[in-house]
Amino acid sequence: MRAFSKAVKWVFLDLDNTLWDFDANAEEAIKALYHRHQLHLHSDYHVDQFLALYKDVNAAYWLRYEKGEVTKEVLRTARFTDTFTAMGVPPALQPVDVWQEYLEICPVMTRMMPGALACLEALREKYQIGLLTNGFEQTQQTKIVASGIAPFVDFMLSSEAIGVAKPDPNFFALALGKAGCKAHEAVYLGDTWHTDVEGGMGAEIVSYWYRRGQDLRPLPTENPYFGGVVDDLLQFAGL
Repeated sequence: MRAFSKAVKWVFLDLDNTLWDFDANAEEAIKALYHRHQLHLHSDYHVDQFLALYKDVNAAYWLRYEKGEVTKEVLRTARFTDTFTAMGVPPALQPVDVWQEYLEICPVMTRMMPGALACLEALREKYQIGLLTNGFEQTQQTKIVASGIAPFVDFMLSSEAIGVAKPDPNFFALALGKAGCKAHEAVYLGDTWHTDVEGGMGAEIVSYWYRRGQDLRPLPTENPYFGGVVDDLLQFAGL
């Protein structure tokens, strides 16, 4: 991992699966919905099969949302109705407004990535911090307050609020404008290769990949905007 330049004033961070443990929190919420609505009575899918199917459907919808192919409303509802339909639950027996229940219980869950709060505390002593997220504004605001992240953050920029999503260079340009800094005065850390790392590098911001156990891939070591691989948030914070 490359050391930060002395010019760096801002650290930009992704939120989901970089600081806030999206996978663990979402799994807990989805399993709770399965049991709450007794879906085992209407389908042969057990809870783990339901979770795996939902993850696949949800991931596909997020890709379409980031490309501008579906609206927020479609993503929020269809990821559930498509999952119920695929598991054989008749439309008349599908839980109504289950997407709203999910948005009520998931964002207030507080599991964090290992070392996330200590990382933020250490970074805050030297740098200003911005969160860059493709999530929905109110949902992400709820997460950072419930999990204790908010006091460490100077601002959060969400794709919903600004109308453009990572990896679009305009997203990062707006982040730099919000921070009032130049690209060389910021670094960025995120867990998703295309959305975060390639997006940040495309905006000429030195960007780090939070690997979090993902398979290693060919790395652009010759790219001056690639900061390196981060396996430990505490290491990223210099602890």
